[in-house]
This record gives sequence, structure tokens and C-alpha cells, in this order.
Amino acid sequence: MSFEELEKLWNEFEDVPIDKDECIDEDFYIWEKGTDRYHIWHWFDDRLPNGLAKDLMGL
Repeated sequence: MSFEELEKLWNEFEDVPIDKDECIDEDFYIWEKGTDRYHIWHWFDDRLPNGLAKDLMGL
């Protein structure tokens, strides 16, 4: 998956509702409702050359 595709997917992920337990509240991409958002963050982090924080979060 290209950087541009990951960036687009990350932007779409921003609109996914999160419940009080930090889990997604609806199915998104390959993840089912109830998946911990930090699990998804790690998935992105593993696929980005400089990691999630630097490449997509601007930290």
C-alpha cells in the first residue's frame, strides 16, 4: 500500500466513531466494530516509513 493510500485511509479513519472503551463503533476497512483504536494505530505505524506520529500526525 502506498503512502498516499495510507494517508487517505487515515483521513477516513478520523471520521470513525470511537466508543468510551476506545474501540471503533462501526466496521472500518479490515477491522470489525469493537476493534481497539490503538490496534489500528499500530497497524498504520507498522506500514509507514517514519511511523504514524511523524508521517501522518505531524508530531
